[in-house]
Amino acid sequence: MQPWCVGISTLLLSALLPWPGAGEFRVLGPGAPVIASVGKEAVLPCHLSPETDAEGMEVTWFQMDPPALVHHYAASKDHLEDQSPQYRGRTEFLKENINTGQVALRIHPILPSDDAEYRCYIASPTFENEAEFKLLVTALGTAPKIHIEPGGNGEMKLTCTSRGWYPEPELQWRNLQGQQYLSPVSETKTGAENGLFHVQTSVTVDTRSRNVSCIIRNPVLSEEKEAHVSLAGQCPPVSAS
Repeated sequence: MQPWCVGISTLLLSALLPWPGAGEFRVLGPGAPVIASVGKEAVLPCHLSPETDAEGMEVTWFQMDPPALVHHYAASKDHLEDQSPQYRGRTEFLKENINTGQVALRIHPILPSDDAEYRCYIASPTFENEAEFKLLVTALGTAPKIHIEPGGNGEMKLTCTSRGWYPEPELQWRNLQGQQYLSPVSETKTGAENGLFHVQTSVTVDTRSRNVSCIIRNPVLSEEKEAHVSLAGQCPPVSAS
C-alpha cells in the first residue's frame, strides 16, 4: 500500500471515532466490577479522558438502586450535609491525583448493603459526564459443621450448618469421588440482621455410604468450604476444612 493511502485511511478512521471537543471529557470507571469483602474497604476509581485537571470540578458518587447519595465534592471541598445516612462516616474522597483527572472514593467498612450499581458523576462549569460500574460485596462464612442423627432402616440424617456468608451461597453434598450426592431433603438460607446469610442443609444417606462431604461455595469468589464425615461402621468425629 502506498504511504498516502495509509494516511487517508488513518484520517478516515479518526473522523469516525467519537472524541471530546474543546472543554469536553469522558468519565471512565473501573473496567470490571469492584470486589470487596465485608468489613474491609473498597476503592471506587474514576478518571477523565483526555487527562484534565478536575480540582475545580464537581465530583459525586451515587448508589443507583436503591438511590442514595454516597459522596459529594465541589468547590475544592467535601459537602456531606445531604449524604445518605448509611454512608455517613464511611467515605473518603481520594484526590491526590486530581490535577490529572484521577479521583477515587474509599468506603470503609464495607457492608452487605453496599452491594449495588454506582455512578461517578463529574461536572465542569461547561460540561458533564458520568460512568457506571458495579460493586460486588462478598464474605466467606464459618467452616461448616455436620450433625449426625441415626435413623431407622439403615439410614442416617446429616445436617450441615454455617454462618456469615455473602452473597447467598451455593450448597451441595458430594461423595468420596467428588460427585454430587443426593439432593438435600431440606435447605434454608436465612439473612441475619447484619445482612449475612446463615445456611443449613440436610440429607438422608444409607449407612453403607463411606465418605460424604458438605460443600458451601461463594459464587463471587468461586471459593468454597467443606466438612466431611465417614459413615463406614461407627461415625468418627466430623472434620472440616
